[in-house]
Amino acid sequence: MNYRIEISSIAEAEADSAFLRLSQISSSTKASQWYSGLLEAISSLSQMPKRCP
Repeated sequence: MNYRIEISSIAEAEADSAFLRLSQISSSTKASQWYSGLLEAISSLSQMPKRCP
């Protein structure tokens, strides 16, 4: 069974802000890799949402 994932506007803004900070202190490649990993982790909650209460 798949569950629908809703990302709040606050969470989205915080993730975007973290991406921008990371790209400033590291590299845009590293920041992009981190952001992709974050989106994959969030997406995986559609399969097992109770693993991250």
